[in-house]
Order: sequence, then structure tokens, then C-alpha cells
Amino acid sequence: MNEVYKKLREINVSGHVEQKNGLNYLSWAWAWDEVMKEYPDAIYEIERFDNKPYLYDEKTGYMVFTRMSIAGVEREMWLPVMDAANKAMLDHKYTYDTKFKKDIPVEAATMFDINKTIMRCLVKNLAMFGLGLALYSGEDLPEEELTEEIAKEFIFEKGKYTGKSIMDLFNGDEKEKGYLQWWLDNGKDEKIKAMITILTGMKPTEIPPEEEQKEILNKMVELDKLLNDTNTDRIKFYKYYKVDTNQQMTLEQLNDGIEKLKAKLWKD
Repeated sequence: MNEVYKKLREINVSGHVEQKNGLNYLSWAWAWDEVMKEYPDAIYEIERFDNKPYLYDEKTGYMVFTRMSIAGVEREMWLPVMDAANKAMLDHKYTYDTKFKKDIPVEAATMFDINKTIMRCLVKNLAMFGLGLALYSGEDLPEEELTEEIAKEFIFEKGKYTGKSIMDLFNGDEKEKGYLQWWLDNGKDEKIKAMITILTGMKPTEIPPEEEQKEILNKMVELDKLLNDTNTDRIKFYKYYKVDTNQQMTLEQLNDGIEKLKAKLWKD
């Protein structure tokens, strides 16, 4: 067995593994630090295409590549840029269908998505030298079997919705669907969260930066006052923005709603 592989394979990575969307990830900073402790002359390279750190195909999406050399041994790795449901991201937004839901959106890739994928590719490259290789066990299983079929059969075994499937809740009332969103935002089991996203297209609520959160809170207060001042039907108003409360509105929606209500107030 190669000496580098043997040494890195013996390092315990269990305390540095994070889960997201049903997948295990090893901290790239920790992984690289461990390698540098043993092999300070190790180097890596991010491959570039026309001076861009990715290769793009309009049909299959983005792919990033890394190359690494440790103690004279060189290995390469590659990784596609994917969204929360592990669907390939393109340079534009698109939708796809599953057996259970149609028109599930996949957002256009950003440089943030590409950067995250590059660092994950680096960690996967390190796994080819033995560090954390066990994390990738089973990743070559068929995606359909690993995602939709398993998700379809999943039944909640705890809580008020014991005995119900993901789609039972998704097709249920607002409280039942809200339970799925709660799982995405607060649940600890990443596999369940990944199955919810795969079947329904629902995603965790994005937390905006602190300054934006303050602005959103102020806008929510202003909107609430305008709704009262204009005697606007809240149910119809929220339905227009496809939300149930102002807490679910984006900053853009809040600004739009405020402008519309101000125009109504001035008109009256």
C-alpha cells in the first residue's frame, strides 16, 4: 500500500464531518491542515478553462476540476455544481418534474455555488489519497433509487404526524405543509430534509444578512400598519404574493406591497 495513502487513511475524520442535504462533507480547511502537517510540500491546482475555474456545458451544467500532488504522487478529481436537491445547475433557472411534483425550480448557478463546489472537489481529491475516503462509500448508487424511491416510502415515525408520508403532508393543509418547512429549517436529520426537497422542491428558508434582517423587520411593521390603515383584506393580499403571512415575504415583495398600499391610501 502506498505510504501516503496508508498514513492519511488512518486519520480519524469523524469529528469533522458535516451533513447537508443528506450528504456528508468534510471541512476543507481541516482536511488541508491535516495534510500539511504530514506533507508540507503538498500542492494543489484548480484547473482553468479560458481563465475560468470551471468547465460549462449548456446541456449538462458546470464541472470543476482539481489536481493535487503529495510526496510525488499526483491525482485529479472533478465535481459538478449542484443545488440542494443534487440537480445540476445551469447558467439560467430551469424546472424539472418528478413522479410526485412538477415544475420544481433549479436556480441559476452563482460564483458562490462554484466556489463551494471547488472546495468540496478539493476534499474529494484528498480522499483519493486516503483522507476521509469512507465518506464517499455508496455515492455511485443509482440516483433515482437513492432519492425519489426512498423518499416516496418514507413515513414519519415521531410527532403529531406519525404514520404520514412526505407527500401526505405536502398535499395536506397549511399546517401539514408548514411542518415540512419546519423540518427543512430546524430538523436534525439531513436525510429527511434531503428527501423533502427531492420530492417537493421545498428548500430551507434562506437567512438574510443582519442588516437586511433589520430592514425586513422594519418593512414588515410598516406593511402591517398600512394593511390596517387601508382596511385591506389580508387573505387576498397575501394570496397575491403566494404567502400566508408577511413573515414569508421577501424584501422585494414587502417593498412592492408597501408601494401598492401607499398608492391605495393616497387614492382614498
